[in-house]
Amino acid sequence: MPPEPAQERRSRLVERMEEQGFCTIAELSEALGVSEMTVRRDVRLLVREGRMRSVHGGVTTLPASAIGGTDFQARSGRHRAAKRAIARRAIELLPHGGAVAFDAGTTTNEVANLLPPTLRLQVVTASLPIINTLPGKENLDVISLGGTLHLSSQSFAGPMTIAAIGELRVRTLLLAASGLTAEGVYCGNHFDALSKRALVDAADEVILVADSSKFALSAMVRACSLDDVDVLVTDAGLSEMHQKVLAEHHVQVITVPVDEDHALT
Repeated sequence: MPPEPAQERRSRLVERMEEQGFCTIAELSEALGVSEMTVRRDVRLLVREGRMRSVHGGVTTLPASAIGGTDFQARSGRHRAAKRAIARRAIELLPHGGAVAFDAGTTTNEVANLLPPTLRLQVVTASLPIINTLPGKENLDVISLGGTLHLSSQSFAGPMTIAAIGELRVRTLLLAASGLTAEGVYCGNHFDALSKRALVDAADEVILVADSSKFALSAMVRACSLDDVDVLVTDAGLSEMHQKVLAEHHVQVITVPVDEDHALT
């Protein structure tokens, strides 16, 4: 077959970037079926045209204000009752042994806080709050993913983190999200998205823990497709439209009742 015209390839590259928000050069090379050198040439041209910009680790269509992390403390107090109810139900879905990955997020942190002391697991995580919580639970082996600590999101990320995840295989991933749409699971920054993508690839099963408000929120970077999610644990506020979307992607939805009396406990 003759090679794809450069203009068409660049149009596909731009479409991919608009869909994802951020990609590494390697991801674009694989998606477009061309060498990384070709991608770099295309990116340089598109950057000069102002259609995207280069950042550490890849290329983005996002504004500069979106490249930092989202504030963990600000997010942790929102929808607290729903997060606790979701966390309790998610614990029931965890395997009785083996390796489980905890994505960095406020709902996954609730799961860590509520883990029973009798549970025996190897827990893999890049979340500093989760790392600080789990040593008090004697039957857990904690595997901390190193990397650069991002203070706002309280998580480690970067090439060292991705390399460490690449050496692992886990039975279950508890995945967090900043926003959800029919196009997939979104987060607020590019470095978090890379970690999520790597964890999804390393897991046999992906359990998304997210309250229903996430379907009303827009986030910047797509971490994965809904096709990558096996189970969603959420509250009963999920609309019929969103339930239909999840069913089309074969996501098992588990809804939990929320006791607002526990919102501040």
